[in-house]
Amino acid sequence: MLKRTVAGVLAALFGIGIIVLRDTPVMSIVVAALTVLAAREIEKVIGVKNKAIYFVSLTFSGLVPLFYEFRAELGIEWIPTTAVMAIYCVVLFMLMLTDFKNTKFEEVASVIIATTLVPWSFSTLIFLNDMSETYTAKFDRYHDLFFILFGLFAAWLTDTFAYFSGRLLGKHKMCPEISPKKTVEGAIGGVLGGVLSCVILFIIFDKKFFTVHSFGIVWVIVVSAVLSLVGMCGDLTASVVKRNFGVKDFGNILPGHGGVMDRFDSGLFVLAMLYVFVTITGIAL
Repeated sequence: MLKRTVAGVLAALFGIGIIVLRDTPVMSIVVAALTVLAAREIEKVIGVKNKAIYFVSLTFSGLVPLFYEFRAELGIEWIPTTAVMAIYCVVLFMLMLTDFKNTKFEEVASVIIATTLVPWSFSTLIFLNDMSETYTAKFDRYHDLFFILFGLFAAWLTDTFAYFSGRLLGKHKMCPEISPKKTVEGAIGGVLGGVLSCVILFIIFDKKFFTVHSFGIVWVIVVSAVLSLVGMCGDLTASVVKRNFGVKDFGNILPGHGGVMDRFDSGLFVLAMLYVFVTITGIAL
């Protein structure tokens, strides 16, 4: 319990540091590093043996956030992401042929998912931090910070409230074959705690910081409730993957919390869906 608490505090301090430096290249570099660590953990669990695929895929995953952040400065914004994806997939399957006896198709397919969807989900931190530039009439710079905190609150505080609610009140198992410790009472407590946290966050920003008011508390309640549920699905999805490959955690970089993927499994789902909601809001409102 002590290791878990210490790791949680360190992770929180780490997150605060990144938020403070969110308008510097540091944020993009850290996002790229987290992406590589997460992809590496997944590939290790999968059991990727093809060294060429391993190194090429990890390099690609780390370049994805940097591509999104710096492509304008580098003058490569004209390069379509669909073309990059097509080339990447072809290269991986060509590398499969170099060691086809030890490289299964499902491994390559899993690597493609791990090193495209995971980097893109992490990159939504960058997208959310640029919303005031993308939709100048709808959001200000305080919205950028709010959206990042909103996503982290919806993911991590839902998990925290669910954990303690489950320990105090949990009686009915939610998905015993996937995650035996999760309960219905814990899930309800997690959603309520996540929504309450996001509402408090919104009230503070709306009263003290926002200069543009694009949405209200109803939007926050609905979106945070949906994101809390989505985060739980992300957590359960990660549990299914770990069960499929017979491992307890994706890694051990965070004592008591496992690896990067164990800490961000729900967050990646939440951040991706939050980006969808915010984009729709920016276009529709």
